Amino acid sequence: MKKFLITSALVAVIGLSIPAFAHEGEDHAAAPGTEETAQVTSIIELSETAINNLGIQTVKAAIAPRATTIDVNGIVEFLPERQAIASARAAGRVSEINVKVGEKVAKGQSLLTIQPIFVGSSPVSIPSPLDGYVTKQNVVLGQSVTPEAGLMEIGDSSEVLVRGVMYETPDVAKVQVGQNVSVNSSLIGNTPLKGKVQRMDGAYDRGSRTLNVYALVENPDRSLFANTQVVLSVEVTEPADILTVPAKAILGDSGEQFVFVRSGNAFERRSVKLGAKFGAEREVLEGVFPDEEVVTVGNYQLQFAKSAEAKKDAPAVEGKKEDDGHDHEH
Repeated sequence: MKKFLITSALVAVIGLSIPAFAHEGEDHAAAPGTEETAQVTSIIELSETAINNLGIQTVKAAIAPRATTIDVNGIVEFLPERQAIASARAAGRVSEINVKVGEKVAKGQSLLTIQPIFVGSSPVSIPSPLDGYVTKQNVVLGQSVTPEAGLMEIGDSSEVLVRGVMYETPDVAKVQVGQNVSVNSSLIGNTPLKGKVQRMDGAYDRGSRTLNVYALVENPDRSLFANTQVVLSVEVTEPADILTVPAKAILGDSGEQFVFVRSGNAFERRSVKLGAKFGAEREVLEGVFPDEEVVTVGNYQLQFAKSAEAKKDAPAVEGKKEDDGHDHEH
């Protein structure tokens, strides 16, 4: 009896460290011939505390116009006409620096002051060449400068250029100037920025065998910074009404993909059949209905969660298992 109790304790401890043996909401099927055989459920009931601890977030599955997209890796760049370098008109020394890197400036605003090297010359103010933000400072107080030296760099990122890199595949032929694009990045949240294909390279790079596609993208909140890596999604078909869910709601692999659908405190694991990809969304052909809430944050942890009822009943079940098939000591 003591040996059995020790073994049971070890199994309990090991079970806690191996999530595969602790899936919540996966009720075991009853013996063949009973009514429960075909009613194996995948519904997990959680308390409000457990839901809050998992940080559960959901999004409603929705039908909306969507176009098929081609996704490519991209990098954010300033538009050439929205970037400028401030320089001195004469040789001298930096006597004042009036702005800091990251500060917003207006066209004509004084960036710094130069004291010319000629005795008796008045200080010269160096103005900002455009509206924007100070992106780089190349000088310090007292530094000698010449007319050709770049003193500060100013950039306006309210509209940016996203350069997507495409490899030598048939997808290149589907991309055309004027097509709509969306830009997705973990830095800008769930709402992608919109734009259009502005131009494309006229030839592949000989070394990398890649071709650049440039998209003009509105960036009013400056949420995209220059040199940020993003995903550029180019719409290559006309929009059609499609039922979609966020791609991050989908778990599993190509063999079996599934989502968790929330209803109150219940979470149902459902297998889904997927269609086309639309940027950060996927078309759902089977498994989810419009307006149902799919879990987008905390869904991975839900695979290993325990139902509230299962946890409550666990001690009684364990006690029964301990008694089954064993003689008691007298």
